[in-house]
Amino acid sequence: MEEKAKQLEHWQKLWPDQCQRIDRSLPIWEAAVLLPLRYGPEGWEILFEVRASDMGWQPGDICFPGGHREDGDASLEETARRETEEELGIAPEQIRVLGPLEYFYAPMGPVIYPFAGILSYDGPLSVDRSEVAEVFSVPLEALRGEKPLVASTAVGTQREGLFPLPGAASPDGSWRKLFSYDIYFYPYQGRMIWGITARILHNFLKRLEAYGF
Repeated sequence: MEEKAKQLEHWQKLWPDQCQRIDRSLPIWEAAVLLPLRYGPEGWEILFEVRASDMGWQPGDICFPGGHREDGDASLEETARRETEEELGIAPEQIRVLGPLEYFYAPMGPVIYPFAGILSYDGPLSVDRSEVAEVFSVPLEALRGEKPLVASTAVGTQREGLFPLPGAASPDGSWRKLFSYDIYFYPYQGRMIWGITARILHNFLKRLEAYGF
């Protein structure tokens, strides 16, 4: 029994911090995003960013501040605060996080954890131009009750090379559809808010409606 106890203690050393981590050998990562609210000339408004044109992923698209969770982040909420500070120059203590929105698995890899928060800072922004080309606001009243345009897209797979399990690969090597999902689009004054950003916005607006806000 003494030897068994020693072995159990030895096994436990494999988990020194009890932290569950994502398998980084797969094209999957965790990201946190902040839907930032502030009080403007027309009342409450939502702040949006336009991604820099030379970004490697989705250049020129409209987004919220956010990005990859780093190992040093104590929580996903901290990731959202840190990214907002890095992209817009707003200190974490000037962001009042109201709460999380629905998280989801984006088909291209990331697991997105959105949060809604109020910015207490109303001064000029210190924008990181390497990531953000432009910042603009949309009055909440302009979005409340708006129904998005909806389109559907399909996700599929294709086996490459000699797949080792007999009979598992498609005989003709063609793409095989796995599932379809809806993409939301919110047009606003010549801009198009769509994709992940529109899904987060859609869930936020549904929450407002559900609680009669």
